[in-house]
Amino acid sequence: MSFRIWRTALLLTAVGLLLGGCGFKDIDKRFFVVAMGIDLSDNKDKPYDVTLRLAVPAPKVGEGLAESQIEHQEAQSIAEAVRNLKAHVDKEIDFGHCRVFLFGDKLVKTHLQESLNWLARRRDIQLISYVAVAEPTASKLLHGNPTTERLAGNSFFLTFGKEGTVSPFTVTSFLFDCFRRIKEKGMDPVIPIVRYDGDSYVVEKLSLLDKFHEKLVLTPEETQLYNMSANEYKKSGIPIDYQGQRLALYVSNISSKMNITHDPIPTVQFSMNISGMVEQGVLRLDPHEVERKLSQHVSESLEKLLAKIRDAGVDPYGFGLHYLAQYFGKESDWKHWQEVYPEVKFQVNTSVKITHPGLIY
Repeated sequence: MSFRIWRTALLLTAVGLLLGGCGFKDIDKRFFVVAMGIDLSDNKDKPYDVTLRLAVPAPKVGEGLAESQIEHQEAQSIAEAVRNLKAHVDKEIDFGHCRVFLFGDKLVKTHLQESLNWLARRRDIQLISYVAVAEPTASKLLHGNPTTERLAGNSFFLTFGKEGTVSPFTVTSFLFDCFRRIKEKGMDPVIPIVRYDGDSYVVEKLSLLDKFHEKLVLTPEETQLYNMSANEYKKSGIPIDYQGQRLALYVSNISSKMNITHDPIPTVQFSMNISGMVEQGVLRLDPHEVERKLSQHVSESLEKLLAKIRDAGVDPYGFGLHYLAQYFGKESDWKHWQEVYPEVKFQVNTSVKITHPGLIY
């Protein structure tokens, strides 16, 4: 046998020995994290309380049969808590399938920077994961067991991924978008708020942050209006009082655009075109009168919401970013916008079109 063949054989043997000592573990030796919660504890020495929901493989799949194991640990940092949790399980903890990260209400009000810093550094965490605020704590939320859940953590995926319920009160926030809004000038993060009512998860409110701190919580009605105006969310509803009864418009199509003037105190001109059908109303209604009342109602409500958000010192719509893009803003323009934003004016123009009265003759 020639020297070249011997050398090739020795090289292949060495590579085989190196592969045999790698850190790969089979799937049956892994615990897949399906949801993670981060809270602030009452222990000053161990301020972080980390909760993991680990999926337990089950022979049957069905409503109420989802099996999972909950582990939580307090530590001085998130990284230490996760490392210490490995002593509580008999398998390797894998974050590759974790799609939901929950932040406790107290943590969001205090500081969120360290939590997002840890998430950004972990190489096995997906940037398409969902982020949400847990009310009151992430630990209590993850200990909840929805009766209709078929797979561990599946309720979160169906809610935020729009694969199951489609609600105008649910605003989905991705991890990559949260990072983008934190770094971007003139745009602030938004994170949905989740609570557990004893049977299922409820998502109907929205938390607005100035990068790392919660500044304002929108009501369900305000959250729906934000979703319609900022995300052009269809399948929403607009209710008004008409002739002493309640009238509701189902929104089937919506479009919006904005323009910001270059005045010393800029004016944000926000326009929306909405069309839909009357879901509930009175007989023999006047479509033109209803359209006028609906347009006026949406314009007034949105102007109040925009003023409320401005007074809170946050910008989830990205008005500042739009201002810089519209006028090719330099650093001096950004400083000017920051100074005048508390006094910015809003002018909302809404046009509502009824495509069908919703009656069967």
